[in-house]
Amino acid sequence: MTERDLRFKKKKMTDGRKTGILLILIGIGLPLILSFFQDEGEFRFFSKSFVAERSLAPVEIASIKKAMAEKKQRMDTLQRVSEEVKSAARKQLGEDYFKDKWIVREYSGFSIPFKYTIALGLLLFLVGIGKLILG
Repeated sequence: MTERDLRFKKKKMTDGRKTGILLILIGIGLPLILSFFQDEGEFRFFSKSFVAERSLAPVEIASIKKAMAEKKQRMDTLQRVSEEVKSAARKQLGEDYFKDKWIVREYSGFSIPFKYTIALGLLLFLVGIGKLILG
């Protein structure tokens, strides 16, 4: 016997196993990457949204002012100063206690639930494991 006959043969990675590993990686990566693009559990195409704003009624404004005055009376000096700074910053940003903002979203067109992406990824993962085992 020669020395060459006693060596173990190295098993090379077959094409089936390479495909299996690739399918496993795609099956894991696909839902992970697409999760950043989903909105409220769905992939939406052709959706639009707009912001509608209305002024509050005088009764609502009076109740808000009354609640703010009661809250300021219960605050100590440091909290009052902090609240004044916050209200000044709100006014500079254009936010107002006396405006009611509504965000209206209209969904029309094509949408795909995110759970289908997870199912596709799981299917690819299982097929990849099968290809990896069977070689």
